[in-house]
Amino acid sequence: MAVKTSEKRFWPYMMLFYLLAFFVLSGTASAHVEQWSEPGYNFKNVQKLLVYDLDTSAVDLESDIAEKNFQNDYWEQAKKQKMTVLTEQRAANQISLLEYKDIDQLREKDPTAAEAMWNNNLPRVVDAYAKMQYLKYEYTSRVIPAHTEWRSRYVRRTFYDRDGNKHEDLIPEEYPEFVPEKTIWTLHQQIRFDVYDAQTGKCIYSRNESRSDDYAGDGRDIFVKIVRNSFKDFVKKCQR
Repeated sequence: MAVKTSEKRFWPYMMLFYLLAFFVLSGTASAHVEQWSEPGYNFKNVQKLLVYDLDTSAVDLESDIAEKNFQNDYWEQAKKQKMTVLTEQRAANQISLLEYKDIDQLREKDPTAAEAMWNNNLPRVVDAYAKMQYLKYEYTSRVIPAHTEWRSRYVRRTFYDRDGNKHEDLIPEEYPEFVPEKTIWTLHQQIRFDVYDAQTGKCIYSRNESRSDDYAGDGRDIFVKIVRNSFKDFVKKCQR
């Protein structure tokens, strides 16, 4: 049985059709990134970075377990960077050693004195400090009404030539298909990342990223991507 050359030509179109269908059904995604850095600031001097806990006060993560998971994801990415990263507690321990005084105990007895001790010694411990805010974690939905769509498929046709030889060919065919009503959920996330000079307390770098994704689940994969890119962009700037 021989297969005509025309059948071979149809296969690339069939593959393209299936790929397009895959991307349509897999949902849509959008992203927007804004960045700013202080002109003239010597970012190469930033070798040690204090990183505060993720601020989730602006979003509703539904449970303490979700909060812990997002905090863990956040710290996992922060500690992967090619830069010395200190937690707030580690910085406090180092300041306590410099002053021969427990800053945690001082905070309970005299918060004003503890704050002054922190501000005076922080530049001796780190070059800069970073804060990340989780500004948006919100689901929206849209309904695609039930409708009929025309689909394409290829049917095999068998025919014989004048010499009685059997041949097969693929013929495109259009057919209607009922598509039921469907609700699509979209997760919108926004994260802001700010870095401050430890000596002056002045903001030297800001990054804001917003993402909207269909079929995003709990959003942790997308969250990790934003956090990773936020840290990486800043560290790259310090290594140039």
